Amino acid sequence: MGAENKIEVRLKNIYHHILVLAILLIHGIVSGQVYRSGFYPEDSLAVESFHNRLDIESPLNLQPIDTTLKDFEIYNWPDRKYPFIASLGNSGLAYKNLVFNIQRPVGFNYGINTFDAYLFQQEELKYYLNHKPFSEIGYVTGASKEQLFHARHQQRFFKKLAFGVDFELINSLGTYQHQKSNNRKIAFKSEYFTDNLKYGFIANYSHSKVVVQENGGLANDSIYEHNLEPDRSIIGIKLWNAETNVRKAQIGFQQYYQLSPRKKNDSDSAYLHDKKLQIRFGRLSHTFLYDRNALIYKDENPTSGFYHNIYVDSIATFDSVFFQTLENSFSWSNADYVDRLKPQPLVLLFGIKHQVSQVNDILNSYSYNQLIPYGEIRFTPHPLLNIEGEALTVLSDNEYRGDFKIYGLAQLAILRNQPYNTTFNFAIKTQNLAPPFFYKHFFSNHFKWDNNFSKTFSNQLSAFITQKQIKLGIDFTTLDNYFYIAADTLPAQHKASFQLIKAYLENDFRLGKFDFSGKLFYQKSSNDQVLRVPEFLAYLTFTFNMRFMKGALNTRSGFDLWYNSTYYADAYMPALRSFYLQNEKQIGNFVHADFFINFQVKRTRFFLKTQNILSAFVRHYNYYTVPHYPLQDLGVKFGLDWRFND
Repeated sequence: MGAENKIEVRLKNIYHHILVLAILLIHGIVSGQVYRSGFYPEDSLAVESFHNRLDIESPLNLQPIDTTLKDFEIYNWPDRKYPFIASLGNSGLAYKNLVFNIQRPVGFNYGINTFDAYLFQQEELKYYLNHKPFSEIGYVTGASKEQLFHARHQQRFFKKLAFGVDFELINSLGTYQHQKSNNRKIAFKSEYFTDNLKYGFIANYSHSKVVVQENGGLANDSIYEHNLEPDRSIIGIKLWNAETNVRKAQIGFQQYYQLSPRKKNDSDSAYLHDKKLQIRFGRLSHTFLYDRNALIYKDENPTSGFYHNIYVDSIATFDSVFFQTLENSFSWSNADYVDRLKPQPLVLLFGIKHQVSQVNDILNSYSYNQLIPYGEIRFTPHPLLNIEGEALTVLSDNEYRGDFKIYGLAQLAILRNQPYNTTFNFAIKTQNLAPPFFYKHFFSNHFKWDNNFSKTFSNQLSAFITQKQIKLGIDFTTLDNYFYIAADTLPAQHKASFQLIKAYLENDFRLGKFDFSGKLFYQKSSNDQVLRVPEFLAYLTFTFNMRFMKGALNTRSGFDLWYNSTYYADAYMPALRSFYLQNEKQIGNFVHADFFINFQVKRTRFFLKTQNILSAFVRHYNYYTVPHYPLQDLGVKFGLDWRFND
């Protein structure tokens, strides 16, 4: 029986398990009691959101949607996720986070993440709680036919069942030749909770597609750097016929059932002040995920000299990789009904995940089957002290066997009263993980390898202080068997141990009508032959806020300033969709400045932004975050966001 047939058989068995579980849980739907306190927003026009943690949040960790003008002018999808990125100079193209982060999933992981911000991820999908139908439409336009659009809608039926849809699109021609992006993603979502919150589920289907032209960067950087050709659209490039296509489809479903009954006459106030012993049996939850991905790279002229090797076809390159994962997770936690109203001093969660993965490239097929036990703890022994922990490991008969991750955080609150509100935080994160699949096995028209890499061990110690809107911290990370893509564009592993230190300061400060916010990072690798990061990064925003027309019109205007120090930044290889080390070109040491004006009239927000304003006053252009890929020149952007309830 082939690997694909095995997955189909497992899928049928899992559906049977889901059906049985649904029958067991149907009692929670039928016997729901009235529960109103604090769950839905009291304001009928308010909208709050939550993510997919029905297994431990009680009932939900709700957050109000952002309706302010703060950072509204930041519209590019990766910029909304990370404060510092390296990009290829057009919306929708590959990017890289410039702040070092060792966050990786436990279990199967393909390992190419340069387009993740353009793809819907389960942990980032937002579900909404709202009384009335909620809709939002946004649009951004700029030079070179740059267009971004998003729309979302959620509507509730019978007060319990809700359906929603999210849609986002990027279509941008780009400043330089063969640089177009055409990305779109859509997600359909539903949610249901009984009146007494005894049972609830969330479900979604999402589909994301990225289609970008790859130009390989400028053929001659000096033409741009000395401004020898002001018309950027005719400057020579390295690739004229290459294209990357990324597709991702997911089906997600999560449900929970609260084992403990609630009395019909239970009110929240009575529950919170009842001093009698109440036996609670906790919560069962189940999560199902099917994730299917496709990576395709095409080039109609593989003999252009851009590639070092041709292994399959010298007429045309068509590389394809397909990988899919099927997951089922079952867990128990002691999370109770009213954690939002009065946090439990101790919350425990124990679970196990069954994961089946398959990878197919143009030559080979690989299958993985593994169990992943996991647990979480949230402990508040004293109002001043909070402890959180997480642990996962892999049980399998393949190279992922024994992988583990352990995370712990201790938070000590002092001076809890406003305006001080100060906390001291100490964290540790230890991981021992097999390298992602991509670094071990890959076969295409221009690259091939089969590596027997060792597991990578990392240990990160963190300490940070928060005080009102200030966060000051330091991370110290030790890395063993670190993997990377070397200057020859092939994966490599550094067997010895080395360290990276990172210090940072984040601050939001207001003085009257003036705002100042900043993010400052210092990071230093003890081995810059395998890991290169800019030592200094700074993102500063200065704004002036004014109200007009008796408060009907709000404005926020100012400057966004971005800087990183000089270093040998990683180059980009389109055929791998990955960044790699290079030793030829240093970039950085420039200030990228944008001027913006944000407006808000009732539920409609606008922004007008002039980007890279300093480029109009220089003779030497060095605005790169990736070698050979200049950032956009001076230009004007306009955007709006319109929310309405009906």
